[in-house]
Amino acid sequence: MIASGQLFKILTFWVHLVSAFIWIGGVIFSSLILLPAAQKYLKQDVRGEFLRHVHQRFQKVSAIFVTLLLLTGGVNIHFAKQVRGTLTGMYFTALMLKIFFFTILLTFYLLHLKELGNRKPLDHFPFQEATLVLGILIILMAAVLKHS
Repeated sequence: MIASGQLFKILTFWVHLVSAFIWIGGVIFSSLILLPAAQKYLKQDVRGEFLRHVHQRFQKVSAIFVTLLLLTGGVNIHFAKQVRGTLTGMYFTALMLKIFFFTILLTFYLLHLKELGNRKPLDHFPFQEATLVLGILIILMAAVLKHS
């Protein structure tokens, strides 16, 4: 049987992973599939309105997962410190880079929020390319953390 403390660690880690997959997965989907398809198949006036609505919806849904990432990330760092003691070497470096990349992503997200009240049509999502690259780097840092 799993002890309650162990179950909490597992669930916290799982929520963190699912939140990251949904947020970064949404960015990957919109970058590689949604935006190119909208640009190819929708007329400019319809495309701008459609993308604005998609952007607003994604930002609202993302708020839940960004909040969960912040909370579960802090808890997971606490658990890692309990197991490892002092966080040093490659683990510490990867963790600091992951936090740094996430902080930049969070900044982009907060800048996106100011666009929610904007009623003008969108031709693209703000910071889309940078968000995609940072998301991939965060996943890379997570892999380094798992295997260091």
